[in-house]
Amino acid sequence: MQAELDGATAKLNEAESRLSTTRTEITETWVRIGRLGDRVQAIEARLSRRAVIAFTNGPASTIDLLLSSGSFTDFTDRLEFLGSMAEDDVDLVLEQEVAREELRRARDDLLGLEAQQEATAEELGRIKAVIDAQLDRISDRVAELTREYNAELAAAKELVVLGQTPDPDGSLQVCPVAGPNSFVDSFGWPRDGHTHQGIDLISSSGTPVVAAHAGNVTHSSSSSGGIQAYVYGSGGYSFYAHLSGFSSASGGVGAGTVIGYVGNTGNAGSINHLHFEWHPGGGAAVNPYQMLLAVC
Repeated sequence: MQAELDGATAKLNEAESRLSTTRTEITETWVRIGRLGDRVQAIEARLSRRAVIAFTNGPASTIDLLLSSGSFTDFTDRLEFLGSMAEDDVDLVLEQEVAREELRRARDDLLGLEAQQEATAEELGRIKAVIDAQLDRISDRVAELTREYNAELAAAKELVVLGQTPDPDGSLQVCPVAGPNSFVDSFGWPRDGHTHQGIDLISSSGTPVVAAHAGNVTHSSSSSGGIQAYVYGSGGYSFYAHLSGFSSASGGVGAGTVIGYVGNTGNAGSINHLHFEWHPGGGAAVNPYQMLLAVC
């Protein structure tokens, strides 16, 4: 059951990366189409001006220009000038055709990218349905175990059954999601305009989120992280994003204290998950995947 959930989670992260890349390519293609459109319009305007001049002067003016030459050398120069003008007109028409073809291909590329984006979005929907079904199965199993033992000690044993193994001596002492979850090593994967700086632990909405280590908890919110919390400890700080809400915990908390609940606020999309980051020494985020494997 867990293996199937982890496999679906890996596919979800891969699809999200492909979708992010496709969105970037669509934006770049729109810019290219705009530039090509401007180029085609500029060429057409030049051709229109040349046509007006040719119509206004007419063929007689060309003959007059040649006949009015004062010498054979002057005649030759004027003939060469008229020839170069004709070549310029042909080059301009060819340039127009090339620009139109490039514009057509760019529009075809855009249609292909938009179709690819739609297909990936549909794939994300199917993967989400698989994940939701697996999480429901795990949650049902957890509920069944809870009913059987019906005690706090049994609940703690249940977490062990689910693969949660506290490590009192580690930088991360407990799993930040106190319930069924699934995650893969998605640290550094591409996202819109940046790389992923944490690990996404997928779980059901409302699953308790706990402090992964002792420290002081603070609350905040942002358009990207939604409802989010920080826990500042002696060895660094951890970051928890996309929460559905906070618990009543504030100030100093111990490892395992409930600080919020899994949700999908901010830019999490439709997938309920905890975005978790670990910043040792208060510096840049590092990949916490192996540390999470040890405690989740």
